[in-house]
Amino acid sequence: MRSLILATTAALALAACGREPAPEKVEGAASVAGSPDRPAVVQAPAPTMQTENRTFRDWRVVCDNGNACVAWAGGDGGWLRVALQPGPGQVPEIGTGSWALGEIGDESPGLNLMVDGRRQEVRAGPANAANAQDHADRMRRLVSAIAQAKTIALSSGSQTEAIPATGAAAAFLWIDERQGRLETTSALIRRGARPDSAVPAAPPLPRVTPARAVDQGAFRGADNPMENEPPKVAVPASLESRTDVRECRAEGNQTLNAAILAVKLSANTELWGIPCGSGAYNATYKLFLTGLNGANPRPAALPEREPRQEGDIGGEGAWLVNPVYDPAAQTLTVFPRGRGLGDCGTITTWTWTGTAFALTEERSMGDCWGMGPDHWPTYWRTRRG
Repeated sequence: MRSLILATTAALALAACGREPAPEKVEGAASVAGSPDRPAVVQAPAPTMQTENRTFRDWRVVCDNGNACVAWAGGDGGWLRVALQPGPGQVPEIGTGSWALGEIGDESPGLNLMVDGRRQEVRAGPANAANAQDHADRMRRLVSAIAQAKTIALSSGSQTEAIPATGAAAAFLWIDERQGRLETTSALIRRGARPDSAVPAAPPLPRVTPARAVDQGAFRGADNPMENEPPKVAVPASLESRTDVRECRAEGNQTLNAAILAVKLSANTELWGIPCGSGAYNATYKLFLTGLNGANPRPAALPEREPRQEGDIGGEGAWLVNPVYDPAAQTLTVFPRGRGLGDCGTITTWTWTGTAFALTEERSMGDCWGMGPDHWPTYWRTRRG
């Protein structure tokens, strides 16, 4: 069924692949009212760090609200990624991938990292204490080599793909400064005699507690409308009669119009997603919270890290792209794709808390270089509890 939806005419402008944060913006975790049968609430901001991004020549870096940092560089031929978690006792994670060399999204044993012409080992061996220390030492030496490199490349057999080297040292130094690692033994660049224990602990993440999961009953299977078969549920008249819903239906594609999102959030609250338009691999929806059987519909309030603007791949305002609900976890996720491969775009997740939706996670990648979402930097994280 979904192949028919993906072939419909375009109704979505895709001017950008990912979202960039405003460096000066202080982040908060706000939840706003959303249930027709519960009073409005506001979730107070938790004490977190500001998400920041930087560009150093050919390298990009993002450090999120929990101070987890990711630096990466690449191009159409492949990518190189260096990630470091906050706090003491952390080891750099180094990953590679190349669509041009046949490796889409994830690193492969057949793909080699070459730094100044020398093959580098980035994978850990058997899990034991001695090997763990050896791996940590090798990763720190490799980060130093990347920072000083004149050439970086990925190779597979006789083929190679170049990775830009300029800017790596500055990117790693910024991570050291951001995470408080300068002059410590675990610094990426500016190492010193200060012990690793002097590195500040990771800042606390906002806590989000999901509501108890409920039986979906007749709504079972209607939580992933772009993948599952059409649910055997009809949109309530209270929704169909709304002007904004009639506008959503204007595209007139019967297959798309049947791809309804319908979820029971609680015994008295329902979530409805009405498809509004489609283009290539993206479909836009408007989401509504209602009482039982669609009573008293209102637009679903979904707090954002920063407001979407015209030109964002996910559009602006009330439209959301490719929504999927997980009834067991009580999470709503949207994923506007920059292209069909799904290697760029923005993935945002909210959690239903019983009274409102709370922003749970946002990860984004603006470079369509074949990097899978698991490797993208996070711009917002929370802890579940």
